[in-house]
Amino acid sequence: MAERNLVNITITMTKEERKALKLMALEEDISVSALLRKWLQEKLELEKKEAEK
Repeated sequence: MAERNLVNITITMTKEERKALKLMALEEDISVSALLRKWLQEKLELEKKEAEK
């Protein structure tokens, strides 16, 4: 895997939201960080497709 320049972020959320996020990541057998990166990539790809229309 290529080396990445990673940074830490802080997100404020309720305990229920945190639990839901962890469960979503667990269902996909990935970390919460990986889940967020996946969502971000999907969103960027969607925006790119929309811009091409």
